[in-house]
Amino acid sequence: MNVLVIEDDAQLNTAISEFCEIKSFDVVSTKDGLEAIDKIDNGSFDLYIIDINVPHVNGLEILKHIRKTNIDTPIIIITASLEIQNFATAFENGCSEYIKKPFHLKELDIRIENLLSHKNPVKITLAEDFYYNPNKEEFFYKSKHIRLRYKEKRFCAILMKHLNSIVPNDVIYDYVWEGEVKESYPLRQLLGELRKKLPFDIIQTKIREGYMIEAQK
Repeated sequence: MNVLVIEDDAQLNTAISEFCEIKSFDVVSTKDGLEAIDKIDNGSFDLYIIDINVPHVNGLEILKHIRKTNIDTPIIIITASLEIQNFATAFENGCSEYIKKPFHLKELDIRIENLLSHKNPVKITLAEDFYYNPNKEEFFYKSKHIRLRYKEKRFCAILMKHLNSIVPNDVIYDYVWEGEVKESYPLRQLLGELRKKLPFDIIQTKIREGYMIEAQK
C-alpha cells in the first residue's frame, strides 16, 4: 500500500513515516506543497496524510487538487488550527477524516484502519429508500442527498460509527464541538433541527446515557 505523507514539521513527518513503515506501507514523504503536487501527479497512492499548513501550496488546495481526478482514495487532514471553517472546507472538498495536533500515533492508526475498512463504497440501509454512505458521511433519501450542517453531519457520523450502540453524551460533545463552548449551540437544538431534515426519526434518545441509531433489521 502506497502512502503519501505531506507534513512540514520534520520531526512529525519522520514519526508518521516511520509509523506507516512499521505497518508495512510503502511511504513517500515531503515537506513542501509544490513538491507534493508533483508527486501526486506522477505517482499512485492508496492513502494521503496531509497537514493543512505546508509551504507554497497549502493542504486544503492539495486536497482539492487530488479530488479533481480521484474521489475515492482516503485522505486524512492534519491541523493545529482550531478554526471550524478549515474543517468545514476540508470535508466539503472530500476530506475523509482529520486529526488535530497534537495527537498520539495510536489515534492515527485507528483512523487509518477505519478508513481502510470502509474503502469500498457501501451503504447502510436505515429505512425504505433511506440509507447512509459512511465513506461520504451522508444520508440519501429516494436517491437524493440530504444536506446537513457541519455539526449535524458530525453528530450523525459519530452515531453511525457506533451503529447499534449507545454513544455517551461526553463522547458526542468531544467529537461534535471539538473544544468549542457547546452552550452556544446546545445538543438539544442541534437534534431538533436535524430531526426536521431526516425523513425518519432514526435517532434514539437514551435518558442520562446518550444517543444511538439502529440499523434496519
